[in-house]
Amino acid sequence: MENTLVGEKTIAFSIAQEILTTSVNIPTIPANGTKILAIVRQPKDQIDIPLFVKLIESDPGLFTRILQLANSPFYTEVDKIVSLRAAITRIGLIEIVNSVCLYFFQKMLPKFPDIEGFSYDNFWTHSWACAVANRRLGHPNLEMGVLPGELYMTGMLHGMGKLLLAIHFPDKFCLCLKRAREMNLPLYKIEKDVFGTTDALVASNVLKSWNLPPSICEGVGFHQMPELAPPEYIIIAGLTQFAYGIAGMSGLGCSGDGLRMDLASTYFGQLPKLKIAKPLVQAKLVKEILDSLKDKSESVMPITAAERTERAERAQRPETKERETFHPMSTSARTTPVRKGVFGWVKSFWDKA
Repeated sequence: MENTLVGEKTIAFSIAQEILTTSVNIPTIPANGTKILAIVRQPKDQIDIPLFVKLIESDPGLFTRILQLANSPFYTEVDKIVSLRAAITRIGLIEIVNSVCLYFFQKMLPKFPDIEGFSYDNFWTHSWACAVANRRLGHPNLEMGVLPGELYMTGMLHGMGKLLLAIHFPDKFCLCLKRAREMNLPLYKIEKDVFGTTDALVASNVLKSWNLPPSICEGVGFHQMPELAPPEYIIIAGLTQFAYGIAGMSGLGCSGDGLRMDLASTYFGQLPKLKIAKPLVQAKLVKEILDSLKDKSESVMPITAAERTERAERAQRPETKERETFHPMSTSARTTPVRKGVFGWVKSFWDKA
């Protein structure tokens, strides 16, 4: 097994170097981007808000989009937002952080043409779902000891290798997708036969060229096989695998796999002493995450012109509807104003990039 992994890592490094030195544009992370991503990884109560505001304001494109988000019809307030601090107050710090992370990586990574069973929009939708689920798994009440921000970034980037293989080796990658569907197998197992390695290991090597933290690089690289990760990165890899399984259960986007992952078969699903593997805790956790994804995903799915008009009209009404928001690890609800469409708004820019 160890010799096989060494071989797969060697091939992944070779493929990553080929990708980085060809016409596929994988830019380096700009200086302000490195600082932004460092803030994204921090716990909410440790985020330096003045510095965060300063960094976003230094990027005209990002600053403009955050203000557009705060003033979008998906928010019911009528006062126009003109400052980033006011936008944070309206939207919420974590939602801003998540949107910045999504925008940042989507802007950096190249597009690929839609292929059967794997489209650009579906790729980012699934990545977003995995990121949201992964952040939740970092909550202190699960006692896993991983920063939620690092889990969010790892979830967002877990499938980056698929995007790169789809661009650089479209014929081989299409073959992998086809075989995974026909054989009802995880995509990465087919990739081992076709490429000699996995998309995750390829992505890990590209992420290292960006000087991202080892925990994120290895979490991405080993999320398909956490048991083979270096000991210090097994937890982040295992949680990302678990989040990947939940994202698959949500039905949002498409991972390219030929079957849906059973949480009981995941690395942490097979460790019964962990809180996350206890049936009652796991059931509540999964329900909470799926409810959250469903609540936020309405605008991700295609809507008709009539539905879009009705939403715009509803947003102009003075009264605000109430909805249920689930607390961490609890199905008890509290009411907050409707705030749908955050991801949909960010997603609307994908075709403009």
